[in-house]
Amino acid sequence: MSCISDAHQPFPRTGVLAQNLNLSLDDLRLKIGKTQATVYSYIVASVKNPEGDFIQKGSAPNFQGDLITLCTCKHRMRTSLHDMLEWKNKWIAGFTGVEAGNGSNALVYLMKVGYTFESYSDFWNSKEISRGTKQAKTTHLHKCGDIYQPKDAFVGPFDCQSYVLPCKEHSHYKDDGWHNDIDYKKGYKGRRHILLAGDTDYSFLWIKPKIVYNDRLPRNSKKLELKVMIENLKIV
Repeated sequence: MSCISDAHQPFPRTGVLAQNLNLSLDDLRLKIGKTQATVYSYIVASVKNPEGDFIQKGSAPNFQGDLITLCTCKHRMRTSLHDMLEWKNKWIAGFTGVEAGNGSNALVYLMKVGYTFESYSDFWNSKEISRGTKQAKTTHLHKCGDIYQPKDAFVGPFDCQSYVLPCKEHSHYKDDGWHNDIDYKKGYKGRRHILLAGDTDYSFLWIKPKIVYNDRLPRNSKKLELKVMIENLKIV
């Protein structure tokens, strides 16, 4: 199966995510207010900046279908909490590497976790997520998709045979890397990774280096207090 010809993920032009696109630092601070929460920050290595604007050629974060999801990346980070309930209302911040951020770690996305799922079948069968959103994220139709569609002949939620094969252009197709998405086996204390989706009212995207972290961030995830992270952001 071949993918729809999407060389990279387009940024939203309509919907809530489009309304929350490229906020100024002042507006971001107003939106968040005095929220007390934990944020997990990390470097989104798949985001590049060849000509001044970000290009996301990876599958995660996936911001298609007017919903940010983190389902095919940072597997181990997503096993760091005990269960789905613990992830609710946590925050995820994705920054560029210094090359894409013009010498700094630039903010690409920030989201409050609004929905959590144990498996792709749970996501697909959820009544909380629209059919259009699910279709916009499917791995068998989109090379940058991050949601695997269950087959009618369903074996089990963590069995790869239960899902439609991703298209050959998908980055996780090679060497059956997508099996790791379905059933991740290297989690903290043997835990499975939780699929994360943003609260659309508190999901923000930036299309170019506009807000950067005041210090150098490690490539691996870093746990911070949201207030501390916001205080360490600056405009460029």
